[in-house]
Amino acid sequence: MSSCNLLADKIHAEDVATYLNKNREFFHVFPNLLGELSVPHPKTGKEISLLERQVYQLRNQRDTLKIEVDALKDAAGSNGVLLHKVYQLANALLAADTSQDAIDVVMNVMNDTFEIEQVSLVSWDVPNQSVSGIQQLGLSQGWATTLRTTLNVGKPMCGLLENDWQKGLFQTDQLMASVCLIPLGTDKMWGVLALGATNERFSADLGTYFLEKMGDMISKRLNRLFV
Repeated sequence: MSSCNLLADKIHAEDVATYLNKNREFFHVFPNLLGELSVPHPKTGKEISLLERQVYQLRNQRDTLKIEVDALKDAAGSNGVLLHKVYQLANALLAADTSQDAIDVVMNVMNDTFEIEQVSLVSWDVPNQSVSGIQQLGLSQGWATTLRTTLNVGKPMCGLLENDWQKGLFQTDQLMASVCLIPLGTDKMWGVLALGATNERFSADLGTYFLEKMGDMISKRLNRLFV
């Protein structure tokens, strides 16, 4: 066996890769080798030049980046629209002279600005002044007690609800496909803003950042009714 064959037996692909990685100037010294090298096409397996393989890889990276950028643009656009609506709610709450005005603002903004199909403002505690628009829940109702013990202040919950909960929260026979419950209160929870949709708008994996901020604003504005 020739010395060349013996040498070839001792050299492995990993050795070549390690050598080239440590000697990046190798192809500077032997540039003609670049034109002679061929690699398999990632999809077809057909042999192509190294340059063609690099072009393919760059195009693939470009397409991937474009998809990511487009997704970021869509998210930024949606969040921008949502943020503007939250600002509208904040401004309207600040402009409300009375607690009754604030309740009306919440209902109107949810219906008109956010275009929520079903909106319900409920409480377990009795307001210290006469107001309309807040539905009183009795602790004798089993589902209402369970609802109160399930929710936590500052932690909106989205997804599906049991029929008893839906019937108790919304004054409609129409079944809501998804519901968002925003707990209201600062030190303790005194009520809930319930939002219902006949589609999957309030799916369980929905981000709750803006919902938390809205719940905090509404809680602070109406908290005086329950202290």
